[in-house]
Amino acid sequence: MSFKSNAGTIIDRAINELRTGRPLIIQNNREYWMFFNIEHSQSSIFNRFNKYLINEKYLLVTKQKANSIFNQNIKNNIYFEINHKTDTNNIVNLFINPLSKNKIIKFTKIKKFKSKKFHDVCIDLSKNAKMIPSLVFKKISDIHKQNIHDFAFKNGILLFDYKDLVNQNELISESIKLVSSAKVPLPKNQNSKFKIFKSYIGSDKHVAIIVNPNKIKKKCVNLRIHSACFTGDIFHSLKCDCGEQLNQSISYMVRNNGGIILYLEQEGRGIGLANKMRAYSLQAKGMDTIDADHNIGFHDDERDFRIAARILKILKIEKVNIITNNKNKINSIKKAGIKVENQINTKPTLNKFNKNYFKTRIKKTGYGLKIAV
Repeated sequence: MSFKSNAGTIIDRAINELRTGRPLIIQNNREYWMFFNIEHSQSSIFNRFNKYLINEKYLLVTKQKANSIFNQNIKNNIYFEINHKTDTNNIVNLFINPLSKNKIIKFTKIKKFKSKKFHDVCIDLSKNAKMIPSLVFKKISDIHKQNIHDFAFKNGILLFDYKDLVNQNELISESIKLVSSAKVPLPKNQNSKFKIFKSYIGSDKHVAIIVNPNKIKKKCVNLRIHSACFTGDIFHSLKCDCGEQLNQSISYMVRNNGGIILYLEQEGRGIGLANKMRAYSLQAKGMDTIDADHNIGFHDDERDFRIAARILKILKIEKVNIITNNKNKINSIKKAGIKVENQINTKPTLNKFNKNYFKTRIKKTGYGLKIAV
């Protein structure tokens, strides 16, 4: 399917509005709802539009966050009413500081929209903005929805039909294009070349690092799909092995017919640097890496490896030897039509800071690494 520029533009504008703290009005059949991401949902913003909105205030959360709040086995993204007198700033604090024991907030009956996609669309917008995947919202009153387009225009608020916001991740990967390239000499390989790819929805940038380009065998290319890790790749954090895997992959490629490292802007298994730090703070208080992500509202792994498959197709790579311990990467690119000839594992150095991380990944995610933890 070719990239749909109109749909892509709509999604990109919605993501950017959330990032800047602007409200969105999203239509669901004949109803209109005003949304704010939880990070920007201060009471003063709602107060400005109160005369246009019903009193009831709602919170939309992922199933992971709902389970942490209600301690139930909830299987879908849901929303629930909050006491309309509750100061929205208290709700914001509860989500930005997930372990805070805020007794002021009272949650009422769990609810679901008739269309499951409506929940998912709103949550996906927050995830693609790399924000906490929770939104505060109110319904536009019946009186004012008759002139909803005039209201939105006068107040500078973008109005969307939720149906225009579906398939976000698919469209993001399809929008990726090669924008620039240059030779960049590396300590281990002075002939390396960097190719920069940009997604025109959400503005993420990804890099294909071509190691030893003159020695690459195009029939089967050595490949490492590497998610950017600010803490590990740059500062050599002891909490993960990301920088170690990156260096091992480059060394392998230098010794064995070159290769390609896809350096993807997917920090913290796709949740972004700010949310990764929130997860780290929860881990410091006793949670493991997966439970911490769940508590903020994320899946075990939020990365979309269709991005990698898209870049490989642009580079006309059809068969690879993949350097990874993660079988999800292998399955994702296979599904996209890339043939995987061999899997090459990396070997982490264990220490007291990363031991529990590996133990959790092996136990809960099937991380393909056999080490004594």
